[in-house]
Amino acid sequence: MASQPSTPLKPSLLYTIYFLTFEPLAALGGTYLALFNPTRYLRGTLPSTIPTPPISPLIYSLLVNIGSLYFLFAVAEGVVLRLTRKRSVWFAVLGAFCVTDVCHLYAVYILDPERFFAVGKWNGDEWINYGTLNAGLALRIAFMLGFGRN
Repeated sequence: MASQPSTPLKPSLLYTIYFLTFEPLAALGGTYLALFNPTRYLRGTLPSTIPTPPISPLIYSLLVNIGSLYFLFAVAEGVVLRLTRKRSVWFAVLGAFCVTDVCHLYAVYILDPERFFAVGKWNGDEWINYGTLNAGLALRIAFMLGFGRN
């Protein structure tokens, strides 16, 4: 029995802008910072209550790995999702990103649980980092639940 072709996915304008443009560009920015301005990257991603450590060869090696993963995220969203409208591919990519969002937020939480929940006390870097992580996670969940897509 031949399978029926599925209806092509038509994400809303919000999802298209966020997943295909904003996030890939932000991921490329993270790649740049992790590789070429590691002190700024750490200052921007660690809770403000944690002092920025000196960039040792070990830390820089870890940041190169993180930068590589950010580049992978940029390609997955900015290229792969642009090339297809298959629901299964979009769900696989965005579902995997949900897991990475939760893991990233957990990494922040374990460093300073009180600061993590003190949203009103976040500085600009924390709003950019944790705010976009939470927003991206919320948009991915909304997309996967069917809000704003056919």
